[in-house]
Amino acid sequence: MKSKRITDRFVLHGKDKLLDIFIKARTGKALDKAVDKSRDYQDALKRQDIAFYDMDKAGLSREQKRIVDRAISAANDCGAVYGAVAYRLGFHDGLKVMSEIKENDFQNNSW
Repeated sequence: MKSKRITDRFVLHGKDKLLDIFIKARTGKALDKAVDKSRDYQDALKRQDIAFYDMDKAGLSREQKRIVDRAISAANDCGAVYGAVAYRLGFHDGLKVMSEIKENDFQNNSW
C-alpha cells in the first residue's frame, strides 16, 4: 500500500528522517555560502590564522606540537558537535512553535 503521508516519501532506507535530510542539505553548501558572507566568521578566521602563525613561531618541540594539536582538535570537535546539536534543537523548536501557531489558528477559526 502506498503511503499517504508526504514526509514518508523522503525517508531513505528507513533511517534518515526528513529533518535529518534537511539538516544535511542546509549544513553543506548553504552553510558555506552563509559563512563566506559573514563578517563575524571571516574575523574569527583571521584571528585563527594569527594564532596558528604565533604557535608556529613559538618553537615548540614535535611532542609539544602533538599535544597542542590533540587539544585543539578535541576543542574543535566538541564545538562542532555542540553546534550541530544546537542547530538541530533550534530547528526542532522552530517546527514545534510553527505547529502550535497553526493549531491555535485552526482552533480560533473553527466553526
